[in-house]
Order: sequence, then structure tokens, then C-alpha cells
Amino acid sequence: MLTKSSDFLQEYCATVVRIGAITPIEGSDFLGSTLVNGFSIIVRKDMISEGDVMIYCPIETQLNSEFLAINNLYEFSLRHMNYNYEAVEAAIEQDGLEIAKRMVGFFNKYGRVRILKLRGQASMGFLVNPENIKDWIGSPLSSFDFSQHVGEDFDTVNGEQFIQVYIPPRKPQPEKYTKDQRRQRRIEKISRMVPGEFSFHYDTQQLNRNMHRFNPDDSVDISIKMHGTSICLGNVLVKKPKQFKFRLFNWLHSLLPLKWQKLELGYDVVYSSRTVIKNADLNDTLNSNGGYYGSDVWGEYAKLFGPYIPEGMEIFGEIVGYVTGTQTPIQKGYDYKCKPGDNKLYVYRIRTKQSDGTHKEWELQDIREWLQFVTTNPDLKDKIDIVPIVYHGSLRDLYPEISVDHHWHENILAALKQESAFGMEELEPLCNNKTPREGIVLRIEGDPIAEAFKLKCISFLEKEAKQVDKGELNLDV
Repeated sequence: MLTKSSDFLQEYCATVVRIGAITPIEGSDFLGSTLVNGFSIIVRKDMISEGDVMIYCPIETQLNSEFLAINNLYEFSLRHMNYNYEAVEAAIEQDGLEIAKRMVGFFNKYGRVRILKLRGQASMGFLVNPENIKDWIGSPLSSFDFSQHVGEDFDTVNGEQFIQVYIPPRKPQPEKYTKDQRRQRRIEKISRMVPGEFSFHYDTQQLNRNMHRFNPDDSVDISIKMHGTSICLGNVLVKKPKQFKFRLFNWLHSLLPLKWQKLELGYDVVYSSRTVIKNADLNDTLNSNGGYYGSDVWGEYAKLFGPYIPEGMEIFGEIVGYVTGTQTPIQKGYDYKCKPGDNKLYVYRIRTKQSDGTHKEWELQDIREWLQFVTTNPDLKDKIDIVPIVYHGSLRDLYPEISVDHHWHENILAALKQESAFGMEELEPLCNNKTPREGIVLRIEGDPIAEAFKLKCISFLEKEAKQVDKGELNLDV
């Protein structure tokens, strides 16, 4: 009944949970705070108790519209969308607005789960009573026991999409292509990619949900999470037009339509944003597709840094600052001390292809050592750097005062959330503008799995939510 769709994203899914201890909130007789999947949730103590089985929905997700309507969860201004609309209208006439408003929810027309502040504390999600799910699905769930599925993640129920990532609506932008670019788009596309050679960056998991993966004596690297746009540069094997011994043959060969040309394997720089390879086809050229920003900031770094990347190496990083030559920030407010028109690439991951075809993940310390050549290169020294590393060592040594015998994982997570030495919940000192730090990223040294865990500041999430409301958030595509 509880399944994962083909578009499943753990960061934006629902989870069956059992409510733990509820801590009273000072100044309130009926509100309390509890931790769910590592996130603080504000609950009504007269409606939710310790031990209850609930469905947790994280912030910045979108819930099924029919589910919201059946359970009368749309806000008062949208009461016509709820199933109890007539009853609410009758209550307005008979009992007044205050009573009628208690009969509806607080969701907007998009069904978005937002971060909320109650009594000065942030509530990082929405809890759904399993009975509300049953009211939506009906008889197929009548005998379904949610208590037997505590800990399960899902985004569909009985084949129906229940939850998904919230994507802010955007007005369609007219395509701005030059005459040559329009002509290029009409040319037949033939992929030059070789399966398994190039990879996008893996999804960074939430530390809140994965703190149990860490042990006190694990050696960890903690780095600053930069707020820009992702890039991957790889000098990888691709399909290329065959090169002949004589120049005349090469010239004649290049005149043939691409589908008739002979191809061979060779190394070349491929570059991408977080989700889109920018030069995946044989007839793609650098800066041929500006994408979201109207300027190919990714291609600029492919030209600049590509010649220094050895064969078989892929570099992952974050471009921050401004779109080249413009006053447009890559992410609003986050200048990272770049001058308008300038930007910088911070590298956070490298992997290299081994002789046996497998790939080696580099430790952050090794990346820092390899990047030393950048400091003596006049073309790169102000453009390329490693992400700032703020701690290297064990979590036991970082917080020796925290007992490893009593709720160590929960207490370490709580300490990291407020760690001033890492700039948590403070203004970003790497920026001239006054804007909150995004957060930190933890990696386990020697981890056999390529993975990292992010911990975002609540102040950043609140700012991001407001930007989404205003339609100002740049999408990292």
C-alpha cells in the first residue's frame, strides 16, 4: 500500500513515525515540541501523545489535493475547495467567523508544507493522522495497520501520489537564442556520451535523518555548505569523430553528416549543472546553451579549468557569486565577497577512474592538497578553491563533554545545530551581504560509500521559504 514512485526523493517523502517524548513549550498550556526524523515539530498535546503513530511530511513538499480537500485542510479563503464547505458556510451564519475558521486547515492552493514559527520555535513539517489517509483512500486501507510500518518511507498510497517535492510555479520565459543558436538546435542530435563514464553528483542526504550512521570515533570532515549552483566537470571517455592520418581525410570526413561519420573513443571535457549535461551531443559547443541564468556559467569553468583536469577525473563543486559580467547574483544575497560580474568555483568532491574501471572517491584532505597548484596559477588562483573545511577529527573529540552512553546521537545533532564555531544560525561571514549561512556538510573519512550529509540552518530555511513565496528562488538545475 505504501510505495515509492519512480520519482521518489527521500528528502521529500512521507514517513510512518511513532511520536517520542513531547517537551512542553514555555508560555503555552497546549503546545509541545517533539523530534521526528531529527526535526523539531510543534504539536498540540491534547491531540497528539507520546507513542502515537503518525505520518510525517517534511517542509517544502506538496500534498495531494484530493487528500487535502477530503480532510478539509485548505485554508479559510479556499474553504470552497474543502468537502465541508456547506457546513462551514452554515457555521459562519450561525456561530460566527471564529468558530467557522476552526473547521478548516491552513494549506494554500498548492498544498505546500511550509516551515512555521509558533511561540518562537520552528516547526519543520506536518503530521498526518493515519485515519486521514484512510478517509482519502477508502476501503483498500480499511484494515491496514500503519503501526506495522513505522520507519517506512513512501510517496504513493495504493498507487496514488500522496506527496512530492514542491516546485514553485514560474512564468514561462521566452527563449532567447541567437540566429546561430536556433540553427544549431535544428541540427540532428547525436549523443557522444559513453555509459558509465560521466556521473551527476549523488543526492546529499539529510543529517537529521542519518545521524545514526555516525559513531563517536569516526573521523569526519565538516565543511561549509555553499549556496550557489552545482557543476560537474569530467575529463571522460566520449565518442568523437575519427581522426585520420592525413589532414585532407579529416577535412573531407568533417563535411559528412554526423550520422555518416565514423566515431572513435577519446577523452574530452564534459560539463553539467546538477541535472543537465550541457555538451552531451557531438554538435554541442561550449556556451551553446545558457540555461536558467541566460549565461553558461558552467561552460565558462569548463573552458577555464578543463585543461587542468587529468583523464578519468571528475570534479564536483559549487559556483557562487554573480553571473559573469552582470549584476545578477547566482543566488540572491549570496555574493561570497565576489564583485558584481565575478564568480568563483568551490570544489567539494573529486572522483577518478582506476585502471580496473572502478572509481576512487577522494578525501577532502587529498582534494585540498591537489588544488595547491591553483595558488600559483594566475588564471585560477582567484577563481578556484576547495570548500571551507571547518573541522577534521572525531565527533567524540569535538564534543568530549557529551556522554556516548546516553542519547549520544540526539545530543550531538542538537549541538551541531547550534554550533557557533561553524556559523550555524548566524550570518554568513563569507558574504558581504547580511544573509544567513546555509549550513554544514559532514563526511565520514574512509567511507566505502560515496555520500555526504547536510545540516541546514533554520534561519536559512526560513529565508528560502520567503524567497519561494516571492518567486525569487533560483533553481539549481
